[in-house]
Amino acid sequence: MRVRLAIVFFFVCVTPGVGQTRSDIELKYGKPVSVYSVSEHIWMTPEYASDGQVCRMTLYPKHTSGNTNYVGAKLQFEELRDVLNSLVPLNNRGLKTKLNFGATATGDPAAWTTYPYEKVTFTFISSMSKTTESSLLRKGEFEFGIPATDYIAPREDPAPSADDFMRSESSRTEIVTIQWSNRKCPDQ
Repeated sequence: MRVRLAIVFFFVCVTPGVGQTRSDIELKYGKPVSVYSVSEHIWMTPEYASDGQVCRMTLYPKHTSGNTNYVGAKLQFEELRDVLNSLVPLNNRGLKTKLNFGATATGDPAAWTTYPYEKVTFTFISSMSKTTESSLLRKGEFEFGIPATDYIAPREDPAPSADDFMRSESSRTEIVTIQWSNRKCPDQ
């Protein structure tokens, strides 16, 4: 009797982990998201507006790919610059639109460097301190008091350049978001 009870107990406890199906996982965790390998070390996750056009892209470092494990959580500048210039070519950005183009805002635990153009804004996010559970960065958690359209850039050439992101070369960029100005994502 004890042996039978032990066998039944074993199968009840072990079966859910062994026999999971795609629908079991999706029921528990939701539908999978699309993630694209845009370069050797960078993943990209797109979000779409109601009309099907991409409204936001999030780029972040790969930690694993196939049989390769990557150590470190920073985006390599040259590779990132090439990916950004490929995903949003210069002629698709419009002119630079803010006085503080390339300016950085800080707030523990992160720093945001923003590159706004007429049609799209690039935001480089870097950590400033050791991230702990109590200081996790949540999307949309920090708001800054300067509206994106308030300042026009009179001091620099407003035309986009392949080297617009050079100021971030020495940064510790971990995440980059690309947000289109005329396309609203579902969470906006």
